Amino acid sequence: MRALMLACFVLSFAGCTANNPLFNCGALGAACCPDGTCKTGGACVGGSCSQCGGPGQTCCAGQQCSSGAVCNGGTCAVCGGAGQPCCGGNSCAGGGCCIQQTCTGSGSMCPSVGGNCANGSCGTCGAVGQPCCQETMPPARTTCTAQNAVCSQAGQCVACGGAGQPCCAGRSCTAQGVACGDTGVCEQCGGAGQVCCAGRACSASGLTCGDNTCVQCGGNGQACCQGGACSSGCCDSANVTCVATGSKCSSGTTCMGGVCPPPMGGTCGAGQQFPTFPKACTNTASCSFGFHQVDCCGSMIAVGFNHDQRTAFDSAETAWEATCPACGCAAQPIKADDGKTCAMTAVSVVCTDGGMCLTQCN
Repeated sequence: MRALMLACFVLSFAGCTANNPLFNCGALGAACCPDGTCKTGGACVGGSCSQCGGPGQTCCAGQQCSSGAVCNGGTCAVCGGAGQPCCGGNSCAGGGCCIQQTCTGSGSMCPSVGGNCANGSCGTCGAVGQPCCQETMPPARTTCTAQNAVCSQAGQCVACGGAGQPCCAGRSCTAQGVACGDTGVCEQCGGAGQVCCAGRACSASGLTCGDNTCVQCGGNGQACCQGGACSSGCCDSANVTCVATGSKCSSGTTCMGGVCPPPMGGTCGAGQQFPTFPKACTNTASCSFGFHQVDCCGSMIAVGFNHDQRTAFDSAETAWEATCPACGCAAQPIKADDGKTCAMTAVSVVCTDGGMCLTQCN
């Protein structure tokens, strides 16, 4: 363990982060990184990285979804068709109209605002250059129904989503390289001091998205870079800030070995030891395994045992986890009996030649 911690300490920018195989945080099925992020294609859900962006999946960072889907209440939904949510920039397929964030098919009556939908316009209102439509149903707003159109203060529908144009509905921008700024205008994104691009992304190395602005990261006292990376020291997951080695973390413990340890009072078991379970086996079919929580961060180890101990293990683990406080720190990847760490879905159990049920990372 000391050698592992030392290896993490001497690694530079990737120390104990998503790009470090020693603590492979951020992979699908693995623990989220200390800054609450996952690798591309994953979102942090309940402390673990789940696949994101596809229809029915959790929205990715910055409420992003794959093409043909839109973030709707935290979940990606198919968009653009009649009766479906509007896609980005108020867009609906086939010249449909976006009304109260739902698409109405071309040729159909526009609900709440009246008129027939054609090419995004509800007859006399809703398209660029036309007056804004007046909704008759709550929330009874003035609105524009065409793609890339938004209602101006003058009551006219104007183009939105491009550089220097107003942001479209949902503070979205449709042009490449721009994002919605604090003033409600689409502006250049990704550089130091600029608004973050879609997906909370920054374009230059050494920058991360903080409060929707790209800021310097990785140095002591600066924000942690993507994946919880710091040039030295530790990423304090409580405030996502880099802490120098030997300095105090927000938990009250000292940064060492690239990790902010959980508070000393944050241990599980209320002073008791977790029981052991017989591992003897005749073949792999007679083995089973479970996950045992080892700290208040939610870190787990995979424990192998004889299959007839399944109920006893589950009961003991439930009682044990009830004694674990929540420390607000990032869990480490699961460690198996073979000493390797991996995602929960990569763990299996085998009956060794010595007749012992042991877990392994595949």
